[in-house]
Amino acid sequence: MTEQNRRSFLCNTAALAAIPASGLYLGAAPRRSRSPNARPTFAVIGCGGQGTGDGRRATGHGDIKAVCDVDSAHANYAKAAYTRRMAAQGKQVQIDIYEDYREVLGRDDIDAIICGTVDHWHVKISAEALLAGKDVYCEKPLTLTVDEGRIITQVAKQTDRIIQVGTQQRSDERFLKAVYMAHSGRLGKIKKVTVGLNHNPFSKPLPAVEPPKTLNWELWKGQTPDVPYRFLQNGKDGQTLVRTLGDGSINASNCHQEFRWWLEYSGGKMTDWGAHHVDIAQWIIDQCGTGQGPVRITPVMVDARVPFDEQGNPTMTDRYNAPHRFTVQAQFPNDVVMEITSEGRNGILVEGTAGRIFVNRGTIDGKPIEDLEQKPLPENWLEDLYDGPILEHVHNFFDCITSRRQPASDVWTHVQSINTCHLSNIAIRLNREIHWDAKQGVITNDATAQSMLKRQARSGYEIQL
Repeated sequence: MTEQNRRSFLCNTAALAAIPASGLYLGAAPRRSRSPNARPTFAVIGCGGQGTGDGRRATGHGDIKAVCDVDSAHANYAKAAYTRRMAAQGKQVQIDIYEDYREVLGRDDIDAIICGTVDHWHVKISAEALLAGKDVYCEKPLTLTVDEGRIITQVAKQTDRIIQVGTQQRSDERFLKAVYMAHSGRLGKIKKVTVGLNHNPFSKPLPAVEPPKTLNWELWKGQTPDVPYRFLQNGKDGQTLVRTLGDGSINASNCHQEFRWWLEYSGGKMTDWGAHHVDIAQWIIDQCGTGQGPVRITPVMVDARVPFDEQGNPTMTDRYNAPHRFTVQAQFPNDVVMEITSEGRNGILVEGTAGRIFVNRGTIDGKPIEDLEQKPLPENWLEDLYDGPILEHVHNFFDCITSRRQPASDVWTHVQSINTCHLSNIAIRLNREIHWDAKQGVITNDATAQSMLKRQARSGYEIQL
């Protein structure tokens, strides 16, 4: 691997030493000794569809000890699924069930956790797990706010534990090829990158109802406002819920599966698909390192079915409130424009002076790709770009637990990329341009926008450092 490409991949992680601690007190993480030949032990915290899937893949590389979820139906399902899977491997396992993640973190016999919770729990659980001496695989987006990115990078630096973010496109050869072709000059000078994310759905008003008996709604809400559980079951005619995506069969709620469309809990498509595509796009333009990022973000088009007030807050609390359609332009200091839009094809279009390519999870195409038949990439192109072999994303995490190398999707690069998504949402919600000083981590031209970098956690749910 050349030094230039190594820096592109790791994005100058050593520069973290220059980031001020900002008053954080971070205790030293305890260390446990374990035979290098022993399989790591792990627990799954957050056993919805994605978390359970991550845990299923993890059983091929480690031994599961516990599952934890605030919905007992999820926890019971996950335990049964993992028990069957381990039995198929010829292993009889004892898997304990918890509702409170802190009981999992208190166990000395668990080396790592997989955090598959809803977005607003990611940093609190991950940071406290790192401080408890655990390695962490956390689903994306890792953070709910820009300030949470400051916190988790400081904790990761202090504890020196492994933390892998679930942006699995960093373990996908199509996207790695796009990065390599950009970095090796096959596209000339990159001028523009367009990131397509799809529309956010919208809904009718959702009535407040009693939560399911299996769900601890109070714990699910965590740091977010104390609001009622809302649910609307879709009618057989498919017209009860107004959506722009899907087949009309999805029930609407402010909880499982549908939480992404509420800005209290997530960031809509901007942080859902954006956590993947903006991450790769910033890697392509070599702007994912510590202290890097856009210098300004300008909203071009905003279609918010739920209007925002002057402070950028949704004016309705009984329906999905992520803006339905949007386009923003992020200007980077290397003269590259990144357009992030809900319109057009899902994926990343890279335009350079010598050609353009498009990449998503189904394809990579364009004239420079066709030209590879006559001028193929060098045999060692992956090794030149990537620090180690390409492994399935969860497998990469377990490999790093043993090797102590940085994982494919490290916390430092992810935070820089997801910050672009958070800033874009702030510009959209205020519908005005914001100027960003990435090195200082501040918005320089707008006091209201600056106040939106951080949220006040509900009492009792603050991150414990």
